Amino acid sequence: ILVAIDGSDGSLRALDFAAQQASYAPTAELHVLTIQPAAAANTAWEIYVSAERLQQIAAERSSQILATAAERLKGASFSLELEQLTGEPAETIAQRAEELHCESIIMGTQGLGKLGVLVMGSVAQRVMHHATVPVTLVK
Repeated sequence: ILVAIDGSDGSLRALDFAAQQASYAPTAELHVLTIQPAAAANTAWEIYVSAERLQQIAAERSSQILATAAERLKGASFSLELEQLTGEPAETIAQRAEELHCESIIMGTQGLGKLGVLVMGSVAQRVMHHATVPVTLVK
């Protein structure tokens, strides 16, 4: 099971749900993934912050998110992997699930994206479009 988290309340609820699902199968493997968008070249940020500093900030944020996940899953009876990547979130989530031969993806409906999209977040919509495995959305 790949569970995508971004530190939002919705993604942490998805993490809890994924852990519950994984606990039902003794051989389950839970792969927790957080993705930081790549810093876009030629943006206004470059005026104020270097690309290296933006990468450092993203890495620190990912580390915090994964530390929270690890603490939440302490003592789990299933196999657990934590991973941080940089890229376009929806495509990266779907691609990573395929690379890992995951049977499903679990994620929150709304994360920390720009204002969300009405009922279901835009990243969740795009993951459903790109994924080749079932996607469970947790509200």
